[in-house]
Amino acid sequence: MIEKILKNNNLKVTNQRIKILNIINELGCNSTLKNIIDNSNDVDTSTIYRTIKTLEDRNIIEEISGINDDVIYVISDSNKHYIKCIKCNSIKEIDICPIELDDYIDGYKIISHSLVIDGICKRCQCEEKTSLLCSL
Repeated sequence: MIEKILKNNNLKVTNQRIKILNIINELGCNSTLKNIIDNSNDVDTSTIYRTIKTLEDRNIIEEISGINDDVIYVISDSNKHYIKCIKCNSIKEIDICPIELDDYIDGYKIISHSLVIDGICKRCQCEEKTSLLCSL
């Protein structure tokens, strides 16, 4: 799958690119730059930075603002959407999508999209209420 993504975007298939994309895919919503570097023991840090920049430029990965304003990298996929807590900045992948590809909005044909919904997670709601009714 990873090799196909690289080939479809006219990128040379290298071990470093495959490794970084696999790490991003495995870490999911925890794929901060620090976590990518920590899990890429045999890849030079400057190579990681260059690879991430290249993958972003080709729209293979995208950034989402995460916990403590860290950037989270996810593989671009028009079928993935996220909800982010505005209190603790936790992020969770969700399965709903109000937009269909090839729909039109204000005369624009939708080719791709990304969606991050802001909300307040259950834990933060419970902390606000300090209620005994909240159980995680």
